[in-house]
This record gives sequence, C-alpha cells and structure tokens, in this order.
Amino acid sequence: MSKNYGPQITIDGRGCQVHVLSIGQAVPPAFANLVTVDRGEGIQAAREVVRIAGGCKHISPEIVSAMPGYFREAFRTVDEDGNTVTEFRGTAFSGGTANLDGDGVVNDGMVTNMPAVLANAYPCIAMSTTPRTDIMALDGQTGGLIVDAYGGRIDFRQHAAMVVQQDPAEVLDWDGDLDIYLTLLEGWQMAGFKTAIIAMNGGGVTRDEIYGALKRGIPVIAVEGSLRETDAFIKAWRDGDWSATDEGVRENCQAIVDAADESLVKIVTINKPEELRAALVELGFLS
Repeated sequence: MSKNYGPQITIDGRGCQVHVLSIGQAVPPAFANLVTVDRGEGIQAAREVVRIAGGCKHISPEIVSAMPGYFREAFRTVDEDGNTVTEFRGTAFSGGTANLDGDGVVNDGMVTNMPAVLANAYPCIAMSTTPRTDIMALDGQTGGLIVDAYGGRIDFRQHAAMVVQQDPAEVLDWDGDLDIYLTLLEGWQMAGFKTAIIAMNGGGVTRDEIYGALKRGIPVIAVEGSLRETDAFIKAWRDGDWSATDEGVRENCQAIVDAADESLVKIVTINKPEELRAALVELGFLS
C-alpha cells in the first residue's frame, strides 16, 4: 500500500508547523526564519527561496503525472552521465493546499505539492502561505486541516504552513495572501537571498503573482506550454502580443513589462527539466 512520504530533514518533530496570520499582523519570525535554519547536521542553509505558483487546469494528464519528476530533475545539477552533482538546499515556497486519493495519500497533481516533493528529494525547506477562504475544518476521517469550501487541505508534508485570514471572523479571497508572500520574497531579497517565482498555468491570481513579482524586481521563470495566464504573459513579454491578457488589466500589466529589466524573465518549456535547471543555474539557485 502506498503511503505519504516526508521531508529529508526535520525542523519540528511533531510535523508541519501551522501559523495563522491576520491581515495587519507581522509574519511570525518562526515562519520567516525557516529560510536560514541548517539543512541537517553540518549542512548550512542555502540563501535561495523560490516560489512555485500557478495551477494545472487543462494540462494533459500525462504532463501532470510527470510534474513531480520534472521538478525533481530540474532542482539538481548533473554530470555527463546524469549523476547528481549538486542538490537544491534553499527553500521551496508555494500555496499550501493538497488533495488526497481514496487511500488517504496526497495526490501530487497540483503545483502546490511541489515544495513537499522537493523536500522529500533534497535537503531543502518546504513552506507555504494559503488564504483562508472559508471556515476552517478538520476532516472527519483523517483530521486534515481544510481551509476552503472545496475540501482543500494543508499539505502536511511541508515544514511550515501559514494560513492567512482577514481576521478571526472574516475570510479572504483566493489572492488574500499575495501581498504578504511577495513582501516576504522582497524582504529576503533585500537581505541578500536569491528569490524567484516559477509560474505555470494559472488564472487571474497567477497573473497578479507574475506582474506583482516583476514590479518588485523579483525574477520570474515562466513555463511555456503550461497554458492560461502563464502562456498569456509569455506572449506579451516575448512577442508584444497582449491579445490573451484581460483588457481590464492590460494597461497596468504593460506598464510593468515596459519598466522591467529583461534579465528578470526566463522562459522554459514544459516537461523539459533541463531548461528549468539551466534557468535556476543562471539565476544562482544551483551551482
């Protein structure tokens, strides 16, 4: 029988830490400082944080099922024979939700599961921010922490998850954690960390993540062929074609693109981990 795997390194022996943040409060240091903790005995933290953003809507089932392998392959360097030379030792950051299969095992078919996938493969940190969009609940069978109206639960295989709410009584929309996590990335970058966003697929929230990152000078690795807003961004950035971008936000997005440094954007092809690896190396996430 299959089972849920865990991260290579242990931060809290109880499992995944859960932090709850109301808008206007400071991010708990215990959460923000995870990017600096040792990655095991004698293994210092690498000063890199990458946010994996987006979704998998309308992507073929074959590509979705290959996604964990795609990220595992990309987050290591290899020699001529394909043997690992260096592994990612930074922090993988994402939204925090997961879905279970019928046996109670996390189904790694979501972008938000990729930090846990990487933390199982490499000595890195997996963490997340997630907006609370409904009354939270504990699953009646598994006890999983559900944060939306559709059964989306926190991926407990991470080291830490932060649930963001308006306040104890009020919920947020799906973009409720966006400014908080971009501010975290910006702050880490100001402190000398390498930061970036990997964007795949996604809707309006992913679009706002991409352009919000560029506005703050945070690099974006856009995965071409992943469809929806990521491909719309690539068309606009590379080809100057804004036809796939909503007219209501087009002017603001174009102003951000016009002001952005060309070095901030890397375009890679879906299902080609060697291209994502090359972008991570170029941006300083792997050596």
